[in-house]
Amino acid sequence: MADSRAWYKLDNAATIIPPTMEGADTRVFRLVCELKEDVDPEILQSALDEALKEYPHMNCCLRRGIFWFYLDEMKTLPKVEEERIQALKALYVPGTKRVLFRVSYFRNRINLEIFHVLADGTGGYAFLRKIVTGYLVMKHGLDTSGIQEDPSSVSEKQADAFRHFYDNSRQATERNFFRDLFPVKAYQLKGEKDENLKEHLIEVTVPTADMLELAHRLGVTIGVLGTSIYVEAILKEMKHEDYGKPVVVSVPVNLRQFFPSYTTRNFFGTISVSFDPKLYDGTLESILPVIRKEFADKLTDEKIFYTMNTYSSLEHNRWIRFVPLFIKNFVVGRFTSAKYSSVTTSVSNVGRIAMPEICVPYIEKFSTFMACKTVFVCITSFGGHMVFGITTCYKKHQISLNFVRRLVELGIPVEVASNDYELPWEERERT
Repeated sequence: MADSRAWYKLDNAATIIPPTMEGADTRVFRLVCELKEDVDPEILQSALDEALKEYPHMNCCLRRGIFWFYLDEMKTLPKVEEERIQALKALYVPGTKRVLFRVSYFRNRINLEIFHVLADGTGGYAFLRKIVTGYLVMKHGLDTSGIQEDPSSVSEKQADAFRHFYDNSRQATERNFFRDLFPVKAYQLKGEKDENLKEHLIEVTVPTADMLELAHRLGVTIGVLGTSIYVEAILKEMKHEDYGKPVVVSVPVNLRQFFPSYTTRNFFGTISVSFDPKLYDGTLESILPVIRKEFADKLTDEKIFYTMNTYSSLEHNRWIRFVPLFIKNFVVGRFTSAKYSSVTTSVSNVGRIAMPEICVPYIEKFSTFMACKTVFVCITSFGGHMVFGITTCYKKHQISLNFVRRLVELGIPVEVASNDYELPWEERERT
């Protein structure tokens, strides 16, 4: 790592994250690599040190400026620790100077938790892949000649892709922005929240091949299938008096699929997928075509560009640019609270995690979890395992139970693990 410290402006998606932390929603996400053997902490520390040479922008703390937050590179390197604290615990505490990610281990699991200002899931997994690959190479003396070289430079990994692809000739008007920001009042999940602000993690593992075969048979993608099953799980808990409000699922979209970028910082947008409960007739088949059409309608190039440009247009507004930070934080916090009323839950299809072929025999699976105010589902696959990582701040988990039951009814073998010892399942393993 260079001797001189660097600082970085927050990307456009990251600017709204610090003022929207609230309660259990620490804006931290958790990436887990489960190995087929116990972790050697000394080798893991060496692998992390090596990875930070390629990802120095990860080793930063968050600073407050007059007008904006910014990232300041730390002089010291973070230490790997055995996992002893609750999952998804806050990494950013205002007024403190601390690194914004943590690497821990528990038996055969390597955990990487990241404050969302540093990266999105795609960037986080790029960092984790580097750590895990380095660890396995050191641990087993693997031949690295077959590993494909990363085509991106350090500066490309650090790039603000929102700023790069912003087109001021196609700005979204404020009228359209606010219209799209609060489109509809959605059904809100109900339940008793954990009084200790603890997130409950539920890891649902299924065979990848079985899920792909089911999706193919039903004529949908994994993202559509997973979202539809979870929508149905919510519908089964709704009262008929609540059917006047739609179930709206917020779905993160990796913008690298639409814009060529190697950035490992935030570069994502979101779409809202809606389902009218009155259309549900008790079958999954009544949900699938609606969700499939919602995905198709929202994932057009034009709408995705509009989403990306809207994030960027706020920063480029000359009036907003020079508003003091404490006023920005207040306004962003109020708008974000209002936006939550237009969303029921969130589902993110992280997708397949690719690892170098020489590393595959040593890895069992990957899983992903995102801190949230209600419930957040992440879908991750590797090899023969697909994992639905469910994060919830509620003490009881009937919706998750509905989700698992439907998978079983569809003929999918299911394994469930959790950090919650009050689940209605027999297998209660730590995630």
